[in-house]
Amino acid sequence: MKILMSCKSLHVLLLTSSFKGEGMPADDDMVDFDGFQNLLFLSLARSDLIGQIPVWLSKLKNLEVLQLAFNQITGPIPSWLGTLPRLFSITLAHNRISGEFPKRLCRLPRLVYESNIASQVETFEFELPITSGGSHPIFLSHKLSFVLGGIDLSNNNLDGDIPIEICQLQLILELDLHSNPFSGIIPDQISNLNNLDILDLSVNHISGKISSSLVSLNFLGAFNVLYNNLQGPIPTSTHIQSFNAASFEGNPKLYGAPLPNECGPNKGIDAEYKNNKDVDNRLHQLPWFYIFAALGFIVGFLGVCGTLVINKTWRYTYFQFIDSVQDRLYAMVTVHIKMINKRLRG
Repeated sequence: MKILMSCKSLHVLLLTSSFKGEGMPADDDMVDFDGFQNLLFLSLARSDLIGQIPVWLSKLKNLEVLQLAFNQITGPIPSWLGTLPRLFSITLAHNRISGEFPKRLCRLPRLVYESNIASQVETFEFELPITSGGSHPIFLSHKLSFVLGGIDLSNNNLDGDIPIEICQLQLILELDLHSNPFSGIIPDQISNLNNLDILDLSVNHISGKISSSLVSLNFLGAFNVLYNNLQGPIPTSTHIQSFNAASFEGNPKLYGAPLPNECGPNKGIDAEYKNNKDVDNRLHQLPWFYIFAALGFIVGFLGVCGTLVINKTWRYTYFQFIDSVQDRLYAMVTVHIKMINKRLRG
C-alpha cells in the first residue's frame, strides 16, 4: 500500500482477494499520509481483513466508489464517510459492523443533490481485466458510471431504526440493508426517493405496515421485505405488487396480492381467538352455576325442614299426609297384585 501511494495519477485500485486474514491498513501504517489523492475507485473486498474502517480513507476527497465487502471489519460506520464530496457508491456488505445507521451518511453530497461532478464522471473511463473464454484477461474500457449510486450495508450487525433522514438521498438508486437486526418501522420518507430502483429490507426486525406512500415508487430492480414482523395489507395499485410472493414471505400477518392469503389471515385468527375466549368464559362461568344450584338446594331444604322443626302443628299435619299417601299406595299395589294372580289362575 505504501508503495502504491506514490502513484500520483492512480485512479483505480482493485486489491480484491489480495489480503487473506491480514489487518486492515491502519492509521499507524499511514503516517504523514498524502497518497491516493486522485483515487476514484478503491476495492479491498473479499480479503477477510480484520479491524475497523481506517480514518485515512477520509482524506480521499476524490473517491467515488468504496468496496469493502466480505471482510471481517468490526466497529461502527464512521460518520465522516458522509462528508466525502464525490463518494456515491458504498459497499460494506458481509462484515461484522455494528451500531446504528449514521445520520451523517444520509447527507452524502453526491447522493443528495445534482452537481457538475456527475457529468465529469460520465466521461471518465478506465480498464478492467475481464476474462472471456481463456486464462488471459481481455482489457476492455468501461465507464465508472456503470456502478450504481447506492449504499449496501447488508449482512452486518447494524441495529436501531432506519433514520427518517434517509429521504435526503434523492439520487440514490440502491439501498440494501438486508440481514441486519434493524428494528422500528419502514419510514414513510422512503417514498421521497424517486430514483430508487432496489430496496432490500429483508431479514430484519422491522414491524408495522407497508405504507401506501410507497405507491409513487417504481422499483425496477428489487423490492424485498421478507422475514420481518410486518402486518396488514400490501398497498394496492402499487408497483410492488408486481413482485412475486417470495419478496414478502415470512410475514405471517401480512396479506393481499401477490400473497395467496389475499383476504387477510387476521380475520381467521381473530375468529379463532374469539371462539377460544368464549370457551374460556363459559369455563369460568360453570363453577358459578354449580354454586348457585347448591345454594338453591340448601335454601329450599332448610326452608321446608326448618319449618317442620319449628312449627309443631305443621309437623303433625305433614307426617299424617305422608302416612295417608303411604297407605293409599300400599292398598293400590296390593289390589293390583291380587288381580294379576286371579287372572293367572283363571
